[in-house]
Amino acid sequence: MPTVIITGAGTGIGASTALHLDRTGWRVFAGVHDPADGEVLAKGGSDRMMVAPLDVTDLASIKGFVAKVDDQLGGEGLTALVNNAGEGVAGPLESLPVDRLRHQFEVNVVGQVAMTQQVLPLLRRERERPRIVFVGSIGGLVAVQFAGAYHASKYAIEAIGDAWRQELAPDGISVVLLEPGPVSTPIWAKAAHALDSLPVAERYRERVDAFQETLRKQGKNSASPHSVAELIAKALTAEHPHTRYAGGLAATVVPKVRRLVPDRVFDKLAQRATK
Repeated sequence: MPTVIITGAGTGIGASTALHLDRTGWRVFAGVHDPADGEVLAKGGSDRMMVAPLDVTDLASIKGFVAKVDDQLGGEGLTALVNNAGEGVAGPLESLPVDRLRHQFEVNVVGQVAMTQQVLPLLRRERERPRIVFVGSIGGLVAVQFAGAYHASKYAIEAIGDAWRQELAPDGISVVLLEPGPVSTPIWAKAAHALDSLPVAERYRERVDAFQETLRKQGKNSASPHSVAELIAKALTAEHPHTRYAGGLAATVVPKVRRLVPDRVFDKLAQRATK
């Protein structure tokens, strides 16, 4: 039976992926930040699924979670790790508190690296094509105003995925980057809500208000998390997985357009899109 750790499994893409893989015969070890989300997830899963607290910004929490998984595996290897935990921090870079910027990187970048470091010994015990999936974003390929911190963290994951793919190739561990477009998850509403507490200079106010409304719309009108869950399942089960999977039309088209148009032309297009 294939086995997988999924971080950030309490809601959105993580929860959809955990339930989808559970229903298709995987043994899922789901890490959740909010215990209430964990209770909901556990009710929807089978008896095989292990749901446990996991804070990817806390090394002790990571080690404790991985130790539980190791005990459950009973000496067997782990088939896959899905690094999905993530958060979106929005706001003009000029007024963004440095602590929020630091937290963005702790969750979206440092936490992914710390988790992978602890899980690698379990993956190395697996003989059947072990792999790591980093859930990135179209936001790691294209940047727009007022989401600079989030984009920077996702650009960083692109580099980390590329470097680790090369470093782990001799061990037979595949590393895959997932790059979905906008997905209907709580991350958008949380980012929009967090903007309410951010002091914003008057010069930005009108544009930030418009961007906040854009975030709320994306949270309601974007692709289903299940579509990304199916893409993750594809990346986990392909005999020879691609190094990257783009999720949705926007994730396929927009990065290509970005490479073709001059910076200032794209800037104007991006400004219109965020209004």
